[in-house]
Amino acid sequence: MPRNRIDANVRCPSCNGQLFPRVLVCDSCGLKVEGDFVMNEFGALTPDELHFLRVFIYCEGRIRDMEAALGVSYPTVKGHMASIKQKLNLANARPPAPAAAPGSPAKPGSFQRADEVLDGLEAGQISYKEAIRLLRARKKEGKSDGQQDG
Repeated sequence: MPRNRIDANVRCPSCNGQLFPRVLVCDSCGLKVEGDFVMNEFGALTPDELHFLRVFIYCEGRIRDMEAALGVSYPTVKGHMASIKQKLNLANARPPAPAAAPGSPAKPGSFQRADEVLDGLEAGQISYKEAIRLLRARKKEGKSDGQQDG
């Protein structure tokens, strides 16, 4: 029999502030982990906003299909979308650049400096072997991060 659960989107009953989890419990073995957990940006959305995003994904982003599924007009769908974008701090953001698949080869010349090679390695854009190859090639060329190509 499932235990009664509290919706994680509930607000503080005293000040209406956001509540944060402090204890995580495994239902299988009873293990408890306590600490200051960070929620992702979707944790701030209301159940209605999360439902809207589920419909958006189900409809594969087609607003016409969303109108029918939600029983609302085009401007209403666009309004909900703008509201959620604002809440997720995406209203004025540029779309993220497509990420390279982990282990995929780097574009020629995409890592000009040693710190860019290390950033690419950390992001999974290049393999360890590729990072070593690029750094050794830089060393053979005698380039340092302070020098400019000419």
